[in-house]
Amino acid sequence: MDERVLRAKLILKGFKVDEFIEKVNENGKVLDRSKYYRALRGDGEFDRKEIESIRHALELTDEEVVNIFFK
Repeated sequence: MDERVLRAKLILKGFKVDEFIEKVNENGKVLDRSKYYRALRGDGEFDRKEIESIRHALELTDEEVVNIFFK
């Protein structure tokens, strides 16, 4: 995962971490703050449902999803 690009996308969208997590969880809780930071540190990974919710919250394209989560 390219955590730098993910952090940059949050900044470009004007989100603070708590606002971002709230947006990700709009359609049901899928992500919490500790899971977010564990994944950024490389101590865990986002699952499919979390990636889909993040994609929706940040309005990511298919290419951006691949570049962030699968490289």
